[in-house]
Amino acid sequence: MERDSWAGPITPGSAVEVHNPYGDIRLRHGGSEGRLEVAAVLQQLAVDGSKLVLEVEITDDTASVKVVRYNHLGEAVASVPKGDQARADLAVLIPEGFPTHAETVGGLVEARGVATDIDLTTDSGTIRVAKTRGRITAHSASGAMEITLETAVTEKPQSLTSITGPITVFTAPTNDFDVTMATSGAFITDYSLDITHHDQEEPNKTAASIIGDGGPDLVITSKRGDLALRRVVTADTD
Repeated sequence: MERDSWAGPITPGSAVEVHNPYGDIRLRHGGSEGRLEVAAVLQQLAVDGSKLVLEVEITDDTASVKVVRYNHLGEAVASVPKGDQARADLAVLIPEGFPTHAETVGGLVEARGVATDIDLTTDSGTIRVAKTRGRITAHSASGAMEITLETAVTEKPQSLTSITGPITVFTAPTNDFDVTMATSGAFITDYSLDITHHDQEEPNKTAASIIGDGGPDLVITSKRGDLALRRVVTADTD
């Protein structure tokens, strides 16, 4: 097992791109000074002699954080050999106001306490979001998604999508959202829903709800995953 890290200022107004197809990504609040910090745990268990390497590149408009696999000749490769157990897990401190895209394949993508717009993607891994301040865009193919929206998270729309993965959203009645949901799976809700069926279509039903006074769009869609809209009495904003 190896550990690696990187820390430094990034260009004001730039976006943060985090790509790790070999494990988990955890995003945390990194303060308001425009400083990015990355910590990586690399388990070098490849059966073909390849190694996983943390790479950070800063340009005028992007701060790129990625894990790259290099073969024994020092060449970057994308293929994963059969039986490979190499793994990389990242923790990234995101400075306030720097929009961030984080993407993995089968790993967890978690954002907690982040104060910016986030775009999260995984295939079969889990997505979890809590205590964030900004727009949330998230997509999972088959993995589960759990999103907690604190009071007055943002005035921007939220978009949560999957193919077959279940999506659970926790939100307080003190929030203001226009909710739209669509799936061929089940609706699970603590709020009133107006449901419309679309037989012979996929998704085969849609639902609408207004939370509080209405306002920003909260769109939750899946082809076949179950969708849950759950009520929390108070949202922890500490």
